[in-house]
Amino acid sequence: MVDAHTPESQPLDEKEVLRVVLQYLGPRVRPEQLETWFRTMNVRRIDDREIDLSVTSQFVRDWLQRNYLSLLQEAVGALGEPRRRLVLSNREEDGFDGFRATGLGAALGRGEPVRLGAAEEIERVIRLNDVAAPVPVTAAAAGASVAPGALRRATNPLNPNYTFDKFVVGSCNRLAHASALAIGENPGCAYNPLFVHGNVGLGKSHLLQAICHTILRRDPSARVVYLSCEDFTNAFIHAIQNQKLDVFRDFYRSADVLVIDDVQFLANREKTQDEFFHTFNTLYDAQKQIVLSSDRTPIEIPTIQERLVSRFKWGLVAEVEAPCFETRKAIVRRKAEGRGADLPEDVVSFLAERVTANIRELEGAVIKVVGIAAITEQPITLALAETSMRGMPVLHQQVSVDDVMALVTGEFAITARELTGKGRTQTVSLPRQIAMFLIREHTENSLEDVGRIFGNRDHTTVLYAVTKIQDRSKTDRLFKELLDGLSNRLLTRSFRT
Repeated sequence: MVDAHTPESQPLDEKEVLRVVLQYLGPRVRPEQLETWFRTMNVRRIDDREIDLSVTSQFVRDWLQRNYLSLLQEAVGALGEPRRRLVLSNREEDGFDGFRATGLGAALGRGEPVRLGAAEEIERVIRLNDVAAPVPVTAAAAGASVAPGALRRATNPLNPNYTFDKFVVGSCNRLAHASALAIGENPGCAYNPLFVHGNVGLGKSHLLQAICHTILRRDPSARVVYLSCEDFTNAFIHAIQNQKLDVFRDFYRSADVLVIDDVQFLANREKTQDEFFHTFNTLYDAQKQIVLSSDRTPIEIPTIQERLVSRFKWGLVAEVEAPCFETRKAIVRRKAEGRGADLPEDVVSFLAERVTANIRELEGAVIKVVGIAAITEQPITLALAETSMRGMPVLHQQVSVDDVMALVTGEFAITARELTGKGRTQTVSLPRQIAMFLIREHTENSLEDVGRIFGNRDHTTVLYAVTKIQDRSKTDRLFKELLDGLSNRLLTRSFRT
């Protein structure tokens, strides 16, 4: 029988295990190796005989086991637990092994040297995501009595990297950031509700989770519920099926802060909208903070009830736009620093110019370049970055109707009134047809939408204009060069400089 005061009976803290292991590894491996291979580790299990560390994929596990197992065992020994054996396992948390999918995993797995040419085959970003430390709002924390299984995924874990100090602020997101910061410091008083909207990958979830982190740091007992709209809907359906609506309502309506991501998924879900309407009213009347995000403005969410649209606009509606060039450069530097890499200025500029629309893809580009440099053990240079990015699509900012109008009116020296008016002279009809073509080519507007933009014209008129421009570009080389030039200026926003 083990004495109660022996070391074996003292449980190890999982966070302390990770801290000691990473601290031991820090001076013994290169910074980029630490970030690429070890920072994703998590503690899966600790018992009297073993410490099980999990990583993001089977390939990463095999790589660590083959190259760093003895070093990791030494790190475990630094815990003062030499008798505990190290075990490595994989989580498969993304369902995607970036190294294996690109062919780099196969080469490394066979012990073969990796040529830079292998990077040309990479079609997806190497994803070695940081482990999101769960900060769930449990039933006890929410002050509700919830039976096991009554609610599925009531809250999502918070990503520890999604904090305000790691959010890059620019003109594109300054209002949303300032309002989110105010809410984090004083929930329920500053802006209620806060509705943040913008395209995917621009940092909306980062801001929402930063609010949660700030509130929980200031008041650990606060009942903060963060989840996606899809999870809210699924929990609602599950509660109905299991006759647990009272439990469901008690849980969500007793929150101090309710944060829901991607609220556009309320579209076409009438009963869920009804339930959310009453949840919203209960929390608002109790002066509890509500924060929502969407990929579009409240009024643009299809089939959503007017009473919900009205409530979404009660507080502050803030847009997050695509970042400008300088902001993108700051993001590249921040993401690289987070992975222990110091990128040369020309590489920073290259990546910021290459990906313009999506911060998530911009981060992926940084991960890819840093990862390939670590794998191939080569310095990060502009040549390596260009080779690494070869084959990846160039992602530009989303084009708006206003962008097309500004470009065409400036190019052909006509007014917006003339462009959308009834005039049929060649000086306005050709620019109008080109504008219709560009809007159809670079935006998601339908033929009917384009017709309404140009003075409520019939969709057949728009189709005729688009077809005519397409046909002419196939036979007229100079005209095609004109169209290509306009499209390029539209995508790069060079017409605004």
